[in-house]
Amino acid sequence: MNHTLKLLIASCVLLFSSLGANAQESEQQSSESQTRPTKELTAKELDLEAKQKAAEATGLDPTQVVGRVEFNYSYIEKKNGTERQSGILALDKDTSKKTVIGMEIPIATAKLANGEEQNGIGDVKLQIRHLAFVKGKFVTSFGSSITLDTASEDQLGDNANAIGVGMFNAWKHGEWLVANITSVKVSEDENYDSVSLSPIVAYQPMGEYLSYVRLAGSYVLRTDSGDSITNAYVNLGKVMPNKDVYSFGTKFNISGPDDDDFVLFLGYRRLF
Repeated sequence: MNHTLKLLIASCVLLFSSLGANAQESEQQSSESQTRPTKELTAKELDLEAKQKAAEATGLDPTQVVGRVEFNYSYIEKKNGTERQSGILALDKDTSKKTVIGMEIPIATAKLANGEEQNGIGDVKLQIRHLAFVKGKFVTSFGSSITLDTASEDQLGDNANAIGVGMFNAWKHGEWLVANITSVKVSEDENYDSVSLSPIVAYQPMGEYLSYVRLAGSYVLRTDSGDSITNAYVNLGKVMPNKDVYSFGTKFNISGPDDDDFVLFLGYRRLF
């Protein structure tokens, strides 16, 4: 068994076993929350609460504690003539009312400018996120991740293991979601060390033909070189009657070195 596979198995065992204790919530906390007096809501507040509850079906809130199966496909044309297609399978499991563990498995194919093709698995990521603070409409979570150098070909990964920590903030008001993800990544390859900010604004009307419009940004600062990249993302999605979520979107480079010429995203999501 090669070193990468051993590392992957050991990391999975460590991550999942260390969270076994979080599988049950305190009965005392549950009973206390049930005995608290409830505030009588106005018709407007009830309407906003109903819209906010319905919007949870989109799965866009980065602080949401919920299990999911998600598959995101991306088609990228590079400025150097390279084409890359990839699919990321994401699996999340809520181990308690506050904690989610997950895994991302990328499968990619890259067509190089010289005509050569590379196919295989990319860098697998293991992650955990914990709900830390809730105050009215504002929610904060903290998380960490391990990215493993499992790529079967050089062009399909970063060729280095990495760890990351992040803070997830969200403010929810009816159909509206405003969020931000702040993260720090430390890699074996210093070229990939980075600090990133990812603001998100989503309008979730849950209409007959369109369930949400998501606008997001990404600012990444490479701490080794000092280079920064700013991108913008647009996604449209539809929640089906059976709760399946389908989406598509694209990316635009705002500033900084970016070798993507055209990007198309297609997504599928199922919450449980």
